[in-house]
Amino acid sequence: MYKKMIPLAFLGLFLAACAGEAETAATISESSMKTEEAADPYANLEAPEIPKTEPRPKLQHKAVGQHYSVAYASTEDNYYFFDDGRFVYASSSEYSPSILTGDWTAEGPKISFKNVVHYYGKPTGNMIPPCGSVCTYDDYGMRVEKYSQGVDPIDIDMGLGDEFPFEVSPHERKSSDIHAFLRAADSKRTYLEVSERPLQPSELKDKTAEELRLMRNEVFAAYGYKFKDEALKKHFRNQGFYSHSSDVNAFLSPLEKDNIALIKKVEAIKKK
Repeated sequence: MYKKMIPLAFLGLFLAACAGEAETAATISESSMKTEEAADPYANLEAPEIPKTEPRPKLQHKAVGQHYSVAYASTEDNYYFFDDGRFVYASSSEYSPSILTGDWTAEGPKISFKNVVHYYGKPTGNMIPPCGSVCTYDDYGMRVEKYSQGVDPIDIDMGLGDEFPFEVSPHERKSSDIHAFLRAADSKRTYLEVSERPLQPSELKDKTAEELRLMRNEVFAAYGYKFKDEALKKHFRNQGFYSHSSDVNAFLSPLEKDNIALIKKVEAIKKK
């Protein structure tokens, strides 16, 4: 009886040792995984998502793809029509810029507007003399509001009467994206992708801190932001950007805001 118990005791010790080795191996494996995760601080970063939108029915009308403009007194009106039923209307005024967008419908040459939103720069600085029929100022604050006044219907064949007919030309704009109208300097940009598509963490992590800084701030420069940082001010002035506003945040698109947030996260990781 005693002799039989000795092998059983050895078997118990053997199994316990195996269990200990397995536990140690699991601990080493988990530790290795944690080390791998810690080695890649970008692993948890995700690219922004573009919200899905229902496609709009395409309109067929002679105004689609056309730019209608008319100048009278010291005012110039510009209408842009798109096949998704959207329009953009820009008018000269004391606001800089003053751009409206919304939906348009047509009955023959007569076009009506609804669901209008006004994107504008409200004067917040000092007037720059001389002040003619339209004054300019040294600073504007950007605003976005529903336009309660509405936009007067137009007749694209009649214009504003015999003396003020519309000048018509193709506008050659790819989409009715209002932000493309608000950004006056896209042709000068180095990092236009920040405004056009979701950025990937993989493409950002290899950029230098200075590249990320310029990439992020170029969005603001495109909307006319007045930089306080002298280096940024000089850089974008040399690139040909025009600055006229100390507050452009209201004009940023949701995609631009998400991309800027991602760039800031990458910048924060690089500072560690």
